[in-house]
Amino acid sequence: MNPSNIIQYLAELVNIKLNLNTTQVSQKEREVAEHLSETINSFTDCKQYHYEEEITLDLADKSDESDNSDPDTVYCEESISKSYDEWKDKENVLEPRHLRKYSLDFMKEVVDFADAKDQNGKRRRSWKTIYNRYRTLPDQTYVNRFRKYIQQHGTKHQKIQNIDELVFKKFVHAREQSLPIHDLDIRRWALKAAHEHQLEGFKASDKWLYNFKWNYKTLSRKITNIITKKEISNWNEVEMSKQNFLKQFNKLSSNYSVHEILNTDQVGVEREQHSTRTLSFQGEKKTYDIVSSKNAISHSYTIQSTISLAGQHVGPILLCLQENERKMGDIVKNRLFVPKNVVITCSSSGKLTSSLVSYWLDKCLLPSIGKKYLLLFDSWSAQNDTKIYESSKTIRKHVERIQIPQHTTADIQPLDKYYNRQMKNFIKRLYNHVALDEIPINLYERNNIIKLVSLVHNQLSAPVFNKMICYAWFACGYTKDDPSPFENINDVCFPYETTHVKCEDL
Repeated sequence: MNPSNIIQYLAELVNIKLNLNTTQVSQKEREVAEHLSETINSFTDCKQYHYEEEITLDLADKSDESDNSDPDTVYCEESISKSYDEWKDKENVLEPRHLRKYSLDFMKEVVDFADAKDQNGKRRRSWKTIYNRYRTLPDQTYVNRFRKYIQQHGTKHQKIQNIDELVFKKFVHAREQSLPIHDLDIRRWALKAAHEHQLEGFKASDKWLYNFKWNYKTLSRKITNIITKKEISNWNEVEMSKQNFLKQFNKLSSNYSVHEILNTDQVGVEREQHSTRTLSFQGEKKTYDIVSSKNAISHSYTIQSTISLAGQHVGPILLCLQENERKMGDIVKNRLFVPKNVVITCSSSGKLTSSLVSYWLDKCLLPSIGKKYLLLFDSWSAQNDTKIYESSKTIRKHVERIQIPQHTTADIQPLDKYYNRQMKNFIKRLYNHVALDEIPINLYERNNIIKLVSLVHNQLSAPVFNKMICYAWFACGYTKDDPSPFENINDVCFPYETTHVKCEDL
């Protein structure tokens, strides 16, 4: 077979059928000519020939000149994916939908397989061989696409996805260290990652930030607890102490009924509650909230509740008021409102002392329990004195106490875990209602505080809240049965459908 005859006859066919004018030779045309030359040379070296016929259905013209001419690829506007709306490239506005399912490692594998050469330095694999190995490729143009994206270190979709993952890793690491994070930090991390991934034009826009926070379920939260770096470094020890305490509880609790397992805790309440958030006008520079007395919002009183594993309150609630002289005068005592479900005492700070813990034990707890009980309490030093529980009134009762480890009360103390927040929410809603409806009453006055605490304790002692109290124990890990669904303070006492109706009309 003479290659010269083939080339001469091929030139005649091209001139007859296409009648093309001669122009300057491009690089692409040189590559095509070299490929044809290699093909013709291979014919001359072969002694046997196999002819294969393949029938295809093409929906559009294919051309190697453009990467966007793939008929088997469905193109979509970048707005298809909200996460990538903000990044636009004028040279490639459309993104092939198929390419998003291919990883960068897969692209490298395909290109390496396609570019493998024989001993003579020639490619030895045809498109048919490549397709038989990788059936997910729609057509051979994808090999060229893969080469392009490998040079660019991945597609835009993959780069942005990598940026999101890197930013989220930094986010998780920072929150594990209890470090504060803001939108500016998220954007700074993203821009740095975009620079490292050579993603030009990425701006970490508002749209991208919104989608990032939505995809990873992050939002701004009010900081409720402050801890030190030392506590962070001892985190494993804290977790271990928590697990050991739960094991200890499981061993001891088998000797008691659910009515004999108790938890008690003190909580401080400002004399006047006020909201820290409010609906107001957009764009205003200062947002105000009114209170009756600034002194009242800086001073507090203490209340101590006791609940059982059965989901009930145990005994009356202790209320410790703040009195400068550490005691109430005769005139004050004569005018004092004294409800049955509140035991009233006082101190100069409004906080409990060791002697007041004994007072709570004698007046609130012991008269309300049977011959034995298991009491869970925190590590507050004033109530850890064993002499308090060895008084004459406790001789005939078996008192077993287990102390919740330090730095774990937020997780495994039932009152702290859920109940106290519900109680304080109840009090705050009453303050807001009085202020908004301009009811002429000062709730921070002594008798009004007593009435308010009595009302809250009375309402929370209702059977409808038994499941809510049981949930506080379940959330800490003391029980395995979830009492959900249950109704909380907002569901029972403040449903929006009846907030405008008077009690006597219900």
